[in-house]
Amino acid sequence: MCGKKVQKLTKMRIDGAILSVCDSCSKFGTPITSIRATVQKKTEFQGQVTLQVKERPVVMGKPRSQQKIRREGQRGDEELEIVPDYHQIIREAREKSAMTQEELALKLMEKKHVIANIERGDLKPDIRTARKIEKLLKVTLLEEF
Repeated sequence: MCGKKVQKLTKMRIDGAILSVCDSCSKFGTPITSIRATVQKKTEFQGQVTLQVKERPVVMGKPRSQQKIRREGQRGDEELEIVPDYHQIIREAREKSAMTQEELALKLMEKKHVIANIERGDLKPDIRTARKIEKLLKVTLLEEF
């Protein structure tokens, strides 16, 4: 425990753990005379087990190779820019739809303080978040430059 280099270490049980310690650290635990191996008894079960499995419908879609996977950094995203008055547009649209910042954050799967910072103009949303806001509030935040 202390890290002292000694020639003889003693096995001690300290707080449920078995440690090799020097003589000065051995006062913190109880000595171990032998380490017992635990053996579990095997029992055989004689009887029947019945499993009930609820079947759920499986929805099949296109194979992944044929799906259009949308990713951040998609072609054209590098040419998009957030409009300068984004914070006013977002606040007005949120208030018009009678939503609180907490409700908007919940629907966007963001934290409330992120929405508050965006509405104050302290935080500029990334393209992904701007797209989610556009879709939810039916506003335009992205423009090509």
